[in-house]
Amino acid sequence: MTFIREYFEIIVIVLFILSFVLLALILSMNKYFAMYFSNKRFKIISSYEVNANDGNKYFSIAIYNNNINEVRLAGFGYVYKDQNIDFYSNYLLDHHLPSDHKIVIHSRDYLTTRINVNQLKTIISDINKGTLDVKGMKTFVTDSLGLSTTAKAKQVQDQLVMMLRIDQAMLREKQREQMRKHREEQRLFKQKQKIERNIKIKEKTSGILLKIKGFFNFRRSK
Repeated sequence: MTFIREYFEIIVIVLFILSFVLLALILSMNKYFAMYFSNKRFKIISSYEVNANDGNKYFSIAIYNNNINEVRLAGFGYVYKDQNIDFYSNYLLDHHLPSDHKIVIHSRDYLTTRINVNQLKTIISDINKGTLDVKGMKTFVTDSLGLSTTAKAKQVQDQLVMMLRIDQAMLREKQREQMRKHREEQRLFKQKQKIERNIKIKEKTSGILLKIKGFFNFRRSK
């Protein structure tokens, strides 16, 4: 008892610290188990990548199954202007799988797929109908129950905007070059017409002079 009385304040502080540490540990464990048993099935990451070996460019989608159960997929791809751009069939073709194959992601496992840059760019361009702005683009995954999860695809969206602007700049440059060639062809055509007119005028003039000369020669011969 004497020991407790002498060190009461220190004991209280130590117990308070231990209680705080224990509480923090319990909260962190609760968070861990809550995430482990979470019903949120998917974590989706979409990005733009460049292969350092061959320089090929592509978009990629990584789908992580956060659920404790395996998940069967029914579709995945992008959502843009309320339209689903589904690349499920493309994945089956790329991996030489039958069209009725069911893709399954096991618990705590993931799936990645690559998407052709020009293919997606063409689809977005057709949806935009010439507009360069690409806004609100998302990645989606749908399971066999019809439940969908979406995530922002900001990196892919920004890259598509850049690509569409480059394509438009190249198209304008091509149009300017075609107009320049057209003007040059018109100039050469007009120049050719002028030369031909001059030749015809000279021919006519020469013919008239020959007739006049022939007439005077005929008069002299008489």
